[in-house]
Amino acid sequence: MKKSFFRFVLTSFAFSACVLFLAMSFFSCMSATTVSHGLENVAYLEIMGDTNKYQTISSTKSGATEFLHRVQVVIDGAEPFDADVNSIKNRAVENKYTYKIATGAHDIEISFEGSVVARTKVFVSANQTKIISLP
Repeated sequence: MKKSFFRFVLTSFAFSACVLFLAMSFFSCMSATTVSHGLENVAYLEIMGDTNKYQTISSTKSGATEFLHRVQVVIDGAEPFDADVNSIKNRAVENKYTYKIATGAHDIEISFEGSVVARTKVFVSANQTKIISLP
């Protein structure tokens, strides 16, 4: 009986040691993987301006009036996209409209109702947010 109890304790200890060793190996590899990736290769663009100046009126399906604060943005001559303008008055508050762009140098042109309101060259690094203030 003593031999079977001793064998049980020894087997349990060996099993526990193996599980602990495998868990430590697994988690140490995960942290090394996370560190090796570094920053994501993306930057952000934020457009600030007077939302009263850059607004268009739209109506919803229910007939309600809706104010849209949108401009058209062209990056490096690519297809334009609509972007929302963050309020310059609420600069202390975190603004909700940012757009992902690739890192590096870019030519940016911003239009409102067919007229160019801003044209600039920017350089952005990984995880950097570039703010463009509209006149």
